[in-house]
Amino acid sequence: MAPAPFQPIPDSTQVHVDRLVGTQVGGLEVGAPVGEGRFGTIYRARQAGRDVTLEVLRTGLTGDDQEVKASNAIKCAGIANVSDFGQLPDGRRYRVMELLEGESLDQLMQSRGKFSAADAVKILGQVAEVLEAAHAWAVPHGNLGPSSIFVVGGGVKLIDFGLAKRGASIEGDLYELGELGFALLTGAELGERAPPPLGSGIPEPVDRLLRELLDRAVTDATSARKEFALALSLLDAGPATQLKVNRPAAPPPTPSTPAPARRRGPVLGLAAVALVLAGSAALYLWPPGTPVVPEVEAPLPPEEEELLLEEEPEQAETQAVPGPVQTGPRPPSPGVPRRVQGVPSASALAAEISRLESRFYKQVRPGEDVDQALFVLNKQRLRLTGSPTEQDRKDVAKQLAGWRRSYLRR
Repeated sequence: MAPAPFQPIPDSTQVHVDRLVGTQVGGLEVGAPVGEGRFGTIYRARQAGRDVTLEVLRTGLTGDDQEVKASNAIKCAGIANVSDFGQLPDGRRYRVMELLEGESLDQLMQSRGKFSAADAVKILGQVAEVLEAAHAWAVPHGNLGPSSIFVVGGGVKLIDFGLAKRGASIEGDLYELGELGFALLTGAELGERAPPPLGSGIPEPVDRLLRELLDRAVTDATSARKEFALALSLLDAGPATQLKVNRPAAPPPTPSTPAPARRRGPVLGLAAVALVLAGSAALYLWPPGTPVVPEVEAPLPPEEEELLLEEEPEQAETQAVPGPVQTGPRPPSPGVPRRVQGVPSASALAAEISRLESRFYKQVRPGEDVDQALFVLNKQRLRLTGSPTEQDRKDVAKQLAGWRRSYLRR
């Protein structure tokens, strides 16, 4: 009998062999893959006696190395540090990152489905905190999703900085944070479909916050972080506490022997008469037309303090000269108003960037990362082109304050 013709094995039964495992790449010994990111495969690797993570990008992806260096400069524990770049013989680019001992949210969603509200809000708050640090340096992520977030030892690590699609923005990151929230709570990414309807089992404060992110009503990561912290506190407190204002309860009365009641009627009456007479005398002796200026002034909020481009010069101490003794009641001395500066104009911020750049060149030392420092400044220049909004100018002012503390010596 003639032998049967050869039948090829169907593709579904063929075993995929990763030819990169066990090879040497740029001084790296590539180990087994640990996960699939949005932009490529992530491997465990060994370099110079230490364990690292190797991310091999898909064909055609190059990434922005300058953006990666900018994310490294932030020094945020929630951003995976990239230490090296390279290219494989087949043309694919790769990155060497710190070792990520954990799982991506994408993997966790596949194994456990949807997250509880408390777990989801805790993760979202940590992601918002990382975005807050990155946005302060004007570095958006641009591709926030379950595959770009690793859960490592109870915290999160964001990867894929520098692979943002064109037109990435801070506003886009916040929108994607809302999409991520619904993905964690429903077990499936939103994609092109609408979020679930109201009352679908998601707690009201969390649902409201995620919809505000999708409606772009939340404009900065700091507000998002605070809102997630508040939502988590409401979830921890239970449903009964969500409907009332959290006020400290009055301490229970301690059992003790009551002291005898003291008669205070005449004393309070005399005190009230004395106060009325004193007030009448002050009004009679007060010089006409003298304004009453409060002496106690509330401090400026921290965000307004950060808008000041230059520190206030220290005032020289002056010795007070005693004045003439006044016999009558003296009016309170007028309070000195604090200088409150609004959001700087685009031209003022551009001038400040040029001034900081000039100061940096005067004090730069050999070996310092000049390219990185100038890269951050140039990003701020780009944000001021066209017609920057008030929020854009406020963000640039905060960024310049952080740049000054990082790169200029006193």
